[in-house]
Order: sequence, then structure tokens, then C-alpha cells
Amino acid sequence: MEPTFRCGTRKAIDELSIELAIPYDSGMQDWSYTEGNPNDIDKYISHYKSITDENKKFILMEFIIQATEDQGSEALFLHYCGQIKPLLQTDFKLHEYTIHYWCCFEQENLEDTWRIVPFMRKIWAEAQKLKLLFVCTVNRMRSATAQQIFEKDDRFEVKSAGTDKSANTVLSLELLDWAESIIVMETHHRNYIRKHFPKIYQNKRIVCLYIPDDYDYMNAELIDLLKHKVEDIYKRKLI
Repeated sequence: MEPTFRCGTRKAIDELSIELAIPYDSGMQDWSYTEGNPNDIDKYISHYKSITDENKKFILMEFIIQATEDQGSEALFLHYCGQIKPLLQTDFKLHEYTIHYWCCFEQENLEDTWRIVPFMRKIWAEAQKLKLLFVCTVNRMRSATAQQIFEKDDRFEVKSAGTDKSANTVLSLELLDWAESIIVMETHHRNYIRKHFPKIYQNKRIVCLYIPDDYDYMNAELIDLLKHKVEDIYKRKLI
């Protein structure tokens, strides 16, 4: 589904024009695309990182993308794709309309599109994945197996952690904030989150699979259980 249309505000345009010394008058069409200078891309990126105003960031990213597309060599093009990727990932919701525009989904033949299109489609696809956090006790058997078997599933982006301080990856607020849905193996893992991270408990989906700590890492029966149970809660839209 195409995102809601968004465009830059006049106030943000006027301010950016002054801050970056970019000519502007009200008669200019597609200002951020026609006035973007590929030689100034480092200045654009540096300024983007220094501001917090979302309207300015929205417009400035249009400059940055156009300047990336217009780089004179493939090496520079790939370099700046790497520079802007984390910016687009962090501020995806802000730039959702712009990213979708550059994806050119109506065009099947990529040879007839801009060279940045495959890069933008990858950004788009990655953002559509559901972020799942699998939680068990020590993150060595159940949740580690879940991460291993689902990390290649195109529907999901997965991580795993354990509630015990000896876990391979210890459950943290950062991981819980990252996740869109949290899948725990037993009820005491959910209770741990309720006790130690009450805001997360109140505001995020937490689903229990009721899988006891009876299996070794990548045990065939454990793999079957995880696949069946996760597929079930996904189809039932519990995650």
C-alpha cells in the first residue's frame, strides 16, 4: 500500500535555503531534486545529522537521495548508499513516502529505472519485516534455536536473549524496545518482563509458546515445535 503523501513545508524550505546557501524562489519546481548538487552531498549529510526538525530532515533527505543518485562514479554511488542507509533505517517513518517513490514499484524492468532503485527497494523490504525477540533463560537452547531457524524467514527480523545474568545475550531494555513482538518460552519469562520492564509489558505484544527447557540446541523436536507454534501465532495475528 502506498504511504500517505508528504511534501516539504514552506518554512522548512526557506530555512534550509539560507542554512545551506541553496537558491530558492516560489517558482522553482521540484526544488529538492533540481537544486541538489552531488558535490555537496557531504554537507547535506552533515547538516542532516545536526538538525532535529522533521520537516527540514524530510526535505534534506530528498536532496541527499538525489545527490547520491547523481554521483559520477559507481564507487562514490555505493559509498553514499552506505552513508544514507542508517539514516533511512532510523527515520524510516519520516521518509516512508520518499522511499516508496524511489522504489518505482510500478516498473518491473530495473534497467529502465534509476540506479538507486534496487537499494531503496531493499530498504523498503527490510522495514516491512516484523521484528521478533525470542526469550528464554540462558539464550543457548530454545531462543537461540528460534533465532537460527527464523533469521532467514523473509517475514521476520529476529533476535534472541535470556533472562538470566549468565545468558549469552542478556535481556535488556534496548532489545525490548527494538522488538515489535516478544515471544517467550515459558510463563516465568513473561513474568520477568512484567517485573523488571513494566512499561514494556504494558505496551508490547508478549506471546508465550509454553516450551519447557527440555531440548538441546537445534534439536529436531524443538525445531518442529518452534516452527509449528510460531506459524500458528503468526496466522492468528498474535504477533
